[in-house]
Amino acid sequence: GVTSDMEAAAKWYEKSAEMGFAPAQYRIGNFYEKGLGVERDIEKAKTWYQLAAAQGNASAMHNLAVLFAMGADGTTDNESATRWFMQAAELGVKDSQYNLGILAAKGVGMTQSLEESYKWFALVAKTGDKDATAKRDEIANSLRPEQLERARAAAELWKPKPLDAMANSVDIPEAWQESPTTTASVDMKKAVRNIQAILNKNGYDAGSADGVLGEKTKTAIAAFQKDNDMEPTGEINEKVVRALLARR
Repeated sequence: GVTSDMEAAAKWYEKSAEMGFAPAQYRIGNFYEKGLGVERDIEKAKTWYQLAAAQGNASAMHNLAVLFAMGADGTTDNESATRWFMQAAELGVKDSQYNLGILAAKGVGMTQSLEESYKWFALVAKTGDKDATAKRDEIANSLRPEQLERARAAAELWKPKPLDAMANSVDIPEAWQESPTTTASVDMKKAVRNIQAILNKNGYDAGSADGVLGEKTKTAIAAFQKDNDMEPTGEINEKVVRALLARR
């Protein structure tokens, strides 16, 4: 059988996450949230989820919303929770849609709207979810005929936004294994290319966006770090990735 080395997995997820690979950012965020292979750290979990969510990772959006809603770090933020649930729901995440049905009905983190609540429950009910079906019907009984008609039309017309496949791939990059393949190398190169493009866009000459972490790119990173009150190591780390993403 295959034994799981969670500490090693966490190490490689974090290395890839630091390169800007959104699925890895989501995974290491999940590790920090649950204390898998690392010491449990909700703040780090939120940071990695936010970085992944900012790139379009739907699972990170949902998990981040849950942390805000639960007040996992001691502070509940219903508005932020609702915002991230909404973004995930628009991408078709059913659990986020269900939660929005509840929040809209109660007016938590958003303006109360039974029509909006009906829409989200109706969308989840289409998947065969019995709880969502029951809540949809319960909300329907509280709506006036014209409201129910609008809510039904909204549910019928709703279409999910397109999902960014690169930001949501659950495949573990094969570059982490002993025999890397071209596919994995392309994934990692794309992350470096993105960093190079952001640096160049902001006036730091990283050379051509070729996906190679060469001396010119490292020099550009060091200059960016120095200008942003970081130690100018020229290496990619969490602080650099966060600062660069803010400049996209």
